[in-house]
Amino acid sequence: MLPMVPGFDEWMNLALAEEAARAGESVETYIGRAVASRMVVGRARRGDTDTQELLARVRSSNLDVPGPVVSSAADAVISNPDRLRALYDSGLLNTERAQSLDRIVAMVVAAVGVPSAAVTLVDRDTQYMCSAIGLAGAVAIARKGPLDGSLGREVVVSGRPLIIEDARQEPLLGDHLAVREGYVVAYAGFPLTDGQGQTIGALAAWDTRSRRWTSGHTQVMGDFVMMIRARIFGIALT
Repeated sequence: MLPMVPGFDEWMNLALAEEAARAGESVETYIGRAVASRMVVGRARRGDTDTQELLARVRSSNLDVPGPVVSSAADAVISNPDRLRALYDSGLLNTERAQSLDRIVAMVVAAVGVPSAAVTLVDRDTQYMCSAIGLAGAVAIARKGPLDGSLGREVVVSGRPLIIEDARQEPLLGDHLAVREGYVVAYAGFPLTDGQGQTIGALAAWDTRSRRWTSGHTQVMGDFVMMIRARIFGIALT
């Protein structure tokens, strides 16, 4: 007897069974994947901070969300009109305004002891390094790069810090261009989020070799994030 889905008539249940068989899955697994996919997309579109946790639980349950669905969920966050409006309203795409953050970025390099740090901004399809120290390669000249494969994109999509000791060992990060080229091995990125919860970019520090990030490092980075938020969003320091 076919499992019944609320609202499905006999024909639809038969069609469901056929699709599951074509996918090489049980009906239960097929339904589980469909529900998980919808949950991921829904949370991503709302900008929920636990989207990445949901993805991790889906994968651990062997209900992996297909790549295109994950991409669609991430794209929904990146292209969110409210998020983009917050980015443009920040004024940081203006070079002169962005230069006001140069001193903070320099303090990050000194305080954390890394060769490179930057305030990165995530637009629809481009990541901008609006204030940076220690850039390498073509990015050092252009001060921008494609969004696809950027670590800043990962921070914006999740809305959470991304702390990596060796990105080469991370299955989901090893193919990123900066990692493949050896520009980034250790990475610590913290979201820059306005008062309405829209994340426009990240404060990031990185190294070309693996390193352990201590609680002191993450604390001081968090303090610098608060300084930047106060400067660009007018959010009072606490």
